[in-house]
Amino acid sequence: MKKGDVVSVVSLAGEFVGKFNATGAGTITIDDPRMLVQNETGMGFAQGICVTGKSNPDEVTFASYVFVTPVNEDIEKAYRQATSGLVL
Repeated sequence: MKKGDVVSVVSLAGEFVGKFNATGAGTITIDDPRMLVQNETGMGFAQGICVTGKSNPDEVTFASYVFVTPVNEDIEKAYRQATSGLVL
C-alpha cells in the first residue's frame, strides 16, 4: 500500500474506509475515515467513525485492528464520491 490508497480497516469495532496514511508500531492511520454502515437499502458511509465523535474527522489511528486490505473498485468510487461530493 502506498500513501493515498483507499483501504478498508477491519477492527473489533467495525469496518472503516479511508486513505492510507502511515503505519507504526502496531498502528495504522487513515485519512478521511468513514465507518461502513448497513441498513435495509444497502451499504453506506457514516458521517464519522463513532456515535460520539467529531463528524467527518480528518484522520484516525487504529491501535488494534484485525486486517487491512485495498477496497474494490465500486467501494473506492462510492468512497470518493462520499468524501468529495463529486459524482463519478
